[in-house]
Amino acid sequence: MPRPWLGLSRPPSLVALFVLALAFSPGPAKAGEQRPNILFITSDDQRWDTLGVAGNPAIHTPVLDRLAREGVYFTQATVNVSQCLPVRASLLTGLEPHSHGAYAHQNQTPEASRPTSFSDWPTVPALLRDAGYETVLVGKWHVASDPWRVGFSRVMTWIPSGAQRFLDPDVAHGESRRLRQADGYTQEILAADAVEYLSHRPEGAPPFMLWLAFTAPHAPFGPNPQRIEALYADRPAEELLPPGFPRDIPTNDWRHYDEGISHLDEQVGRVLSALDRAGLAERTVIVFLGDNGFMMGERGVGVTGGAGKVVPYESSVRVPMIVRAPSLQEVSGPSSAAVSSLDLPVTFLRAAGLTPPPAWPGRDLEPLLRAPGAAGFDAAFTEWADETSQRFGDLAFRLVRTPTHKLIVWKDTNRPRELYDLAADPREAKNLAGGEAVRAVEAELARRLLDHLRATDDPALSWSTIEALAPHAVPE
Repeated sequence: MPRPWLGLSRPPSLVALFVLALAFSPGPAKAGEQRPNILFITSDDQRWDTLGVAGNPAIHTPVLDRLAREGVYFTQATVNVSQCLPVRASLLTGLEPHSHGAYAHQNQTPEASRPTSFSDWPTVPALLRDAGYETVLVGKWHVASDPWRVGFSRVMTWIPSGAQRFLDPDVAHGESRRLRQADGYTQEILAADAVEYLSHRPEGAPPFMLWLAFTAPHAPFGPNPQRIEALYADRPAEELLPPGFPRDIPTNDWRHYDEGISHLDEQVGRVLSALDRAGLAERTVIVFLGDNGFMMGERGVGVTGGAGKVVPYESSVRVPMIVRAPSLQEVSGPSSAAVSSLDLPVTFLRAAGLTPPPAWPGRDLEPLLRAPGAAGFDAAFTEWADETSQRFGDLAFRLVRTPTHKLIVWKDTNRPRELYDLAADPREAKNLAGGEAVRAVEAELARRLLDHLRATDDPALSWSTIEALAPHAVPE
């Protein structure tokens, strides 16, 4: 697999590595310079519509709703890949799965599947650490690399695997993968570690980047504390469905799924309170992100069990994303910009005053914190790069999404491309691809997708279904 140092197609020589290392050694901050802390909070398998502020009256999320009002709430945010492992690898490396090689849980290149994977890459925590940040991990990891090898200077309570029990989980501590059972609710254990860290920072400590990765609401959805269960007790199952969710299909367990989100919301509140008590809130960039969505039975995906993502539809790829950054922010409230999880690595580095590697295709979100209509955020891209695994290899796709439309192109020639008007048809019920009325829209989306694939040297350019787009694409 090519190592994406500055987009090089071949591994660089030792001399070149030295030069590149110097290029990414930002040096100490200027005297008196106040670089912001970064608190990055991720949920696990949380759909975009499971917030009160998203218009869902069934869910109880007062903390995240308040954060969305105080920060910028990206209502159209998507992930660049809808599965836990590859999206985390992208958040770490700033690259898409076809570049970093962690295509899926079920399919990774040999280099991406080792404990030393990404250890000599310019990762987000490594670049921040080298710039003087304390980089801290708490919670779910689910990447093959050891976190301390890729830039985390402190690893607290962490979960090497993809999921854990909601009560008395098996967790690791520090620079070890040895698991020991912890007593208590998983989300509370992880929040307590973050609170402990924020509450005991010494005077004059360097800025920090803390990645707090919760496991809720990922299956098994529970058990959750009785006080949380009481929020949903005795409520009819029909009442718990989000607005617009189909009423005529078998669905997953909404009651316990919503409980997990409410418990997570409560624990986020604990962490934010600790940040306030420590006097750190005004100089901390807070980002909340769902790592991927969950179909919960839509289109027959995720009716039971954990296979409720991977597919290119809204409930799989669209997620909650909130940024609150008092030192950078000039506006608050909702933004309909087409932003992506892939924009966060670039945003983190820019917030710290660093220059991201040119090979990273993400965008700095700071302009949207100053003006909700800032230019350059009119399209986002998602991929499924696993083309060979037995479970999901037949689902390889690329998609481009704007705030109003989505174009999906599958590798499988038996699957026709799909075009949806998301404004008129948010549940993606009517495929408009090939229709005369949407020819101009489809051509523009095709051009955007092809431009992106070329810019990122995506091997999907060789798919016959992608090649078929070229004659129809509108020239720039």
